[in-house]
Formats: sequence, structure tokens, C-alpha cells
Amino acid sequence: MDIAIGLPTTSLTIVRGNTTDIRSEDILEMMCLLNENNIQVINLDLKTAESKDQYFSYLKKGLDTSEERTSLILCEPVECENLLYEITLNNYIHRSILYIFFWPRGNVSKIFLSSIKEAIRVAVITNPRPGVYRLYYNQATPERLNHLTLVNWWSDRLYKSPALPPADTVYQNLKGRIFNVPVLHAPPWHFVIYKNDSTVNVTGGRDDKLLSLLAKKLNFKYKYYDPPERSQGSRIAGNGTFKGTLGLVWKRKADFFIGDVTMTWERLQAVEFSFLTLADSGAFLTHAPDKLSETLAIIRPFRWEVWSLVGATLLATGPALWAVIAAPTLWNRRKQDQLSLLNNCCWFTTSLFLRQSSTKEPSKRHKARLVSILISLGATYVIGDMYSANLTSLLARPAKEQPIGTLEALEEAMRDKGYELVVEGHSSSLTILENGTGVYGRLARLMRRQRIQRVRSIEVGVRLVLTKRRVAILGGRETLYYDTERFGSHNFHLSEKLYTRYSAIALQIGCPYLESFNNVIMTLFEAGILDKMTTDEYKNLPEHSRRSEPVTESDNAKESSDSIENIQTPQEQSESTIGLEPVTLRMLRGAFCLLCIGYFLAAVILVAEIQVHRKKTNREAKKQIQTVPAKLMSPSIRVKGHFEKIFRNMYIIIDKALGHDGKEQIDVGELVHT
Repeated sequence: MDIAIGLPTTSLTIVRGNTTDIRSEDILEMMCLLNENNIQVINLDLKTAESKDQYFSYLKKGLDTSEERTSLILCEPVECENLLYEITLNNYIHRSILYIFFWPRGNVSKIFLSSIKEAIRVAVITNPRPGVYRLYYNQATPERLNHLTLVNWWSDRLYKSPALPPADTVYQNLKGRIFNVPVLHAPPWHFVIYKNDSTVNVTGGRDDKLLSLLAKKLNFKYKYYDPPERSQGSRIAGNGTFKGTLGLVWKRKADFFIGDVTMTWERLQAVEFSFLTLADSGAFLTHAPDKLSETLAIIRPFRWEVWSLVGATLLATGPALWAVIAAPTLWNRRKQDQLSLLNNCCWFTTSLFLRQSSTKEPSKRHKARLVSILISLGATYVIGDMYSANLTSLLARPAKEQPIGTLEALEEAMRDKGYELVVEGHSSSLTILENGTGVYGRLARLMRRQRIQRVRSIEVGVRLVLTKRRVAILGGRETLYYDTERFGSHNFHLSEKLYTRYSAIALQIGCPYLESFNNVIMTLFEAGILDKMTTDEYKNLPEHSRRSEPVTESDNAKESSDSIENIQTPQEQSESTIGLEPVTLRMLRGAFCLLCIGYFLAAVILVAEIQVHRKKTNREAKKQIQTVPAKLMSPSIRVKGHFEKIFRNMYIIIDKALGHDGKEQIDVGELVHT
């Protein structure tokens, strides 16, 4: 009872095995004493398979809810060994679960000691002689594994309180312990060189510096090794396996894993995470937008919105000038050809807008001339000069394609333009696509049509985006941003922030030194040292990479000013001059194309006017011939007219064969005079 009070605990589960020889009266008396001290008691036994399953269900429920579970197990040594093996096999291990075994006689066996994992909390009570009880604990020393250390004893009273040493006190100093840590090549977090003898050489990285700082603060050593699968791992599969380095931590074959490990619900079922080491966001990376055709640069500003306004201006100025001229003459009784005046006004204003010389003014009045001058000034200095200035700006800064900055735009590009989306294998980004709904689900379905869906690492994906233009990669924004700086930021476009993601150190469930890690990491995070360590990695980039143009980004996804200031160079140009190019004759090809189009349209209109005039002339000549009285014609004239008619029909047939639509008639005047 004193030991239970000294733990301290609010509830205690008494588990009786099949081989215990403790009397029921003694157990009942102990339960009464515990109740008197406000300790809730749960009485279970392991006599049947159903009762054992009930106990394991009770442990699993506490594991799912992180509730405190303290079990006092009363059984013989062999049964204690078997029960500890089953508990370890089922992974009922957590910091909130404590197993107290009563070892009735002899020393603790080596089989029992070999079954003790570091993460499981195991205490053993022995009774070496009557009236004396010793309490052993496996998490009393940070450097000795599979070992029970004497931490307390009872003889009439408990020697010290609390009965067990707290983990944050024990693991403040790890006393030179060596950890085996798997490592993956993932700039800027780790720079790894893989050797042929399955060894690795870590040359730097943000997380390598962080681990070195933790080792110095907590007094431990670490040894990197190449994991069997060079991937992080996303979740526990349906067959009960977990691939990647997180699977090694889940199986307790690796002590912990540090890197760009995103915290997800699926991963929390297998490992525990420390305090966050990086506050990041998700994004996707595409190739930088291509430049649009310079030939169409002079025409591109005239979209349908502009053409509608231009047409409205042309339609409004002609009638406006006509209204100014015709208004004073509307009250005169003398009739005037207003339709012809309106036609002249429209043509005059059109020639002004086209900057054509015109000496035929529709009116000599001062009001009309004043309006004409205003229209001419507007066409010359407002419309013409502004268009010329904007055109010069467009030619100096060539237009580019519309960038892909949102998931909806990416979905449209994958569906209509043949884009492909790839992700890192066994990563959190892959989990989001597999479990996502809405646009994420649609992207996952579009990815199934691709030949390549997963890549080995983010670096491989960025290289794929660089070589194949219609490829996008989804991942952590900070990692993508760093890789764009490595391979030339002007070649890439970074999307908007999609979702928030946090990275941390992955440890075994129930890890006793988690609080010690958290204390150091929180201190570094609050002091801004982690951010400083991250931005320092940009200074290690080659000089040509740090002097390249900044990566293009979507409007609502600009990097923080602190990060930009750390990577900018003193010679960097202002934003208004970045990307300017000198105007060359190659950029003026569109003007010559537009000039050719104008000549072609003018030729078409000229031919159309000639044909219209020819048809009109033929129609008038035919009408005059029909109105000549038959009696005025002599027989000789009739014979001559008959031959002329035959000749005219032959001429029309030849004219049609040559492609002319109209018919040329003989001059009526000559026919009459003849």
C-alpha cells in the first residue's frame, strides 16, 4: 500500500495469475487498505483466455486514450516472463502504463530481463526476507538497457518518496550513451554520401546540426546508418507492416529518426513526435512559365474587352461630330442631305483615329473644327501614345504564360494539358492524396493514369520537373524552395501555400527521454535558433545559385521577409528592373505581320469596291438600254444591235471564264449615236 501511495497513482489494477499462491483474504485486505487511501482498485485475473483478453482490452483502451494504467501483477516467475512477452508483442507500451511484477522468490531471471524494452515501464517487487520488500525499476539509469536497478525498499515504511524516479530527472544526462539513427539524403536537412560498403557519410544539414546540439546538451553520442528502405514511411499497411525508417522506429529497431518528418494521424499510430522542429506548409512545384510569342506582343493587348471599347469609341465619335454640325441646321426649312453628312463625319473621325491625312472636312464651322481638334488630340496623345508606351513596356518585359498556382489550376492542367503530378514515395504528401477528398481525391485519380507516380526523393522530383516541363511535384514548401535555389530558381514556379504541416523528431512510443528532447527543442525554437540554422543553409549554396533570380511564386504565397533578406546579395537589382530586356528587331516581327495583314485587308476591300462599282455600272447601263424606244431604231441599227448583243454575250462568257462576276456593257451613248 505504501508503494502504491508513493508512486503516486489514483487507480491500481490487481491482476492475479494462474500460479500465484497469495491467499484471497490477503488480496481482499490489501484492496480495502487501498480504498481507504482513495486509490481505486480494479480486480482482474488471468485464469481463462477470456479474462486475459479482457485485461488486454483494458490496456488497449488506456493506450488509445492515454489514460493512466498501473497494474500489480501477482504470479510465478515463468508466468511473469510469458505475460511480459505478450505485452511487448502486442505493443501495450506507453509512458502512462506501469507494470509492477511481484517476484515471490529468487533473483529476476535473464529471460525476463531480455524481454524488457527501454520504452516499457517495468517495476519488480521482491521479498528477500520477511518484512523487507525491494523495488527495482528499468528506467532508473539512462545508459543501461535490459537492466533493473534498485530504486527503493520498504521496511515498516517506504525509504523515500516518490517510489520511482521521474524520467525527466533520470534522462537529463544520458551519460555518453550511443544511439543508432537512420539517415536519408534530403537537402537541406541532411547531406548524405552513400558508400559501396553500406556506410554513409553525412556532410552537413540543418538536422545534423540540430542533432549535434542535442547530443552536446544531453551528453549522448549517435551513429548514422543506411536504412534498408531509403524512405520515411507513411502508415501501417493493412497487413500490419510499416515500411521505411519510421517502420524501424515502430518495430523498435531504431532509437529515433530526425529529418523532414511531417506529423500525421497515420504516423501517430506507430511513433511519437517531439516538439516541432519546423513549421512549414505544403506546396507543389512546376516549371517556370514560358515566354509568350514575341510576334504577337503587339496584338496581345487587344483582347475582346479592348476591341469592344475601341468599336464603341469609333461608333460614338462620328455621330457626335454629326450632331455638332447638324444641330444648327435642323430648324432651317432648306432640305439638306443629313445621311451624306453623317457618312462624311464617320469617315472623317475614322481617318483621325487611324492617323490618316484628310483634307475633306465635313464642315468649315469653328465648332466642328474644335470638336475635330479634340478628337485628333485624343487619338494622338491619349490613345496612341499610351498604347505606344504600354507596347514598349510589354516588349521590354516579355509576357509569360499563366502560372499554375492553385490545386484547381493543376487539376485543369493535368486533365487538359497533359501535366503529371509526382510525390515522394511513403511520404505525408502521398498520404494526403490517398486519403484526401475533393480536389485531392480528383488529383489522386488523375495520377493513376500516369506511368510514374512516385519518386525516390524530393531532389529526384525537382530534377524531373527541370528536365520534363509538364511535371509537378507535391511536397514541403521549405524543401522545394531550397531545391529551387540549388538548381536555379528562375527555372521553377512555386505554388501558393496549400496546408500547414509540422515536422518533428520521430521516437518510439513510450520513449522515456522524450521530455528531455522537448525541453531542448522548445528552448531552441523560442530563441529563434532553429530558424537561424535553417536560413544558414542557404549561405552554403554555390555563389551562382545565390545570385540567381528569385523563384516565381503565386501572389498569396510569398516567402517571409526574414528568409529573403538572408539570401539576397548586395548587388541585387530592384524589383522594377528585374527581367527587363533590350528591345530588338526580333520583337518587332509582330508589327510587320500586322502591316501585312492591313495591306491584305486593304486589297480585299479595294477588290470588293471595284466589283460593287462594276455591278452598279452594269445595272445602270442595262436600265438605259431598256428605256430606249424601239421606234427610234432603224433596221440597220437593229441589225447592228443584234450583232452587238451576240458579241456582248460572247464577252460575258469569256469574262465569266476568267473569273469576273460583273458584265461589261457597251457604252449606251455610243450605241445611240451610232
